[in-house]
Amino acid sequence: MKSSKVSKVAALCAAAGLALSTVVSTNAAAEPVSSSFAVVGSDTLQDVLNALANGTSITGANVRSTAGDQNIGSFDATGSTWIQTKANGPRFGRPNGSGDGVKALSRSIDGAPYTSGTPGAPANVVITGQVDVARSSSGPGSNTNPAGPLLYIPFGRDALTYAHSGGANAAFDSIDAATLKGLFDCSITTVGGVAVTPVIPQAGSGTRSDWLSKLGLTEATLGSCVQVGQEHDTEKLSDGSAFPANAVTPMSAAQWVAQNTGAGIDRRGAGVKVGSPIAGTPAVTGTGTAMVPNAAFYSNSTWGRDTYIVVENARVTAGDTKYDAKLADLVSNAGSKLGNTQSALGFQAGSVKKKFGFLAPSTTAPQRANLR
Repeated sequence: MKSSKVSKVAALCAAAGLALSTVVSTNAAAEPVSSSFAVVGSDTLQDVLNALANGTSITGANVRSTAGDQNIGSFDATGSTWIQTKANGPRFGRPNGSGDGVKALSRSIDGAPYTSGTPGAPANVVITGQVDVARSSSGPGSNTNPAGPLLYIPFGRDALTYAHSGGANAAFDSIDAATLKGLFDCSITTVGGVAVTPVIPQAGSGTRSDWLSKLGLTEATLGSCVQVGQEHDTEKLSDGSAFPANAVTPMSAAQWVAQNTGAGIDRRGAGVKVGSPIAGTPAVTGTGTAMVPNAAFYSNSTWGRDTYIVVENARVTAGDTKYDAKLADLVSNAGSKLGNTQSALGFQAGSVKKKFGFLAPSTTAPQRANLR
């Protein structure tokens, strides 16, 4: 929720019931300071969380996720190098991506110094109590622990596919997993007779780690030919240069739907298309504002993925000394709350999620995990 004009942000903040904090940066950006709970992390969930935090009528009904009687602040994954989430709180590096968001939440809990993956961000900042919710496009993975201090709450079902700038070359529209693996370990360099530039999201991105896992790769086996971009942005690379021609990059199907329908921020480069690694099963169906998720693709055991909101378990567990009733209300499955996954009625948060390309998650059971 940022703008290049402080006055514009002030108006937005006033409408959202949030206090204003002026951020001095190379982008001359400004963002709200949360008067209650701060949400950071995944770019995949950024647009839909912003809509729920600020209020939206995209379903035809007014929907806003609040913490009891308090509004919340959702901070973008990109923008200025640092943010301030609480009044009189420290300035710390902007959490960019799922991993960075969960790490920031972990440091907010344990009090250890936090360093963001955002280039140029301040290092080793103590951010105790500054982050309340992390957006995550992936589950806890190896951090899973039935007694862990973090709680991953299913948010919605997404699917991971790829976008490409291969133009009219039909070979780019359906690239199988084996070929994608070869492109990203650099053992394959062409598709349809054309040289390909593979692009991976920035470090700390849940989509990056999820993509590597699905292809059977690791950071160590990722090829040196791969360039780095910002996840779900096919206009430019992370260094600001233009997205290359004949490039292939991981893409959240939900993000692609939202960017096409106008629900989310449009970061599609000119002529960029979405492909599918499953022959005959497109990731999405329809075009423009009529685009919707393809349930058959989302349900695939390899390419479908659940997304999560992450909180400290103790703060949402009744009877615990750290229990916070307002935070528990915010992440509950009640109609307008962040944990709601039902989409039959317009006033439910699940209906908003569907407009942003998310379907109901494969399970509503939360998972506990260690700090990151």
